[in-house]
Amino acid sequence: MMKLIKSLFAVAFFFAINTVSAQSIASKWPQLNDFQELLVKTFEPAGEGNFGPIKNSSEYLVEKAEALDVNTMPQDLRNPKADEAVVVLKRQTKLVAELVRTKASDVELMKSFQKLNETYDRLLSLYVPKK
Repeated sequence: MMKLIKSLFAVAFFFAINTVSAQSIASKWPQLNDFQELLVKTFEPAGEGNFGPIKNSSEYLVEKAEALDVNTMPQDLRNPKADEAVVVLKRQTKLVAELVRTKASDVELMKSFQKLNETYDRLLSLYVPKK
């Protein structure tokens, strides 16, 4: 359990660092903004042990992920790695929803949800200037 808590803090820290770039990217791509807003509303409570929001919103999160069509992605954000990250993001969002449907354990759900969040962070990191 302690390992899970440490992992949550690490993911939350990474998410906080990328918030500014996430906002600028999401402002260019409204569908990504919608996905991001719901992801934050569900991930933060899950990190505190409250899985109600993700359990109640998992299908809605799938809808938001499905709206992330590379054809609606702004041209300046398109690249093969981003296209691939969107595909993986959709797949992982569906997996989280499936785990909710099958009433998987909270630990299993959180592991999958963390992978989804990490994929989202990887997508954002494609647009962060390298230092």
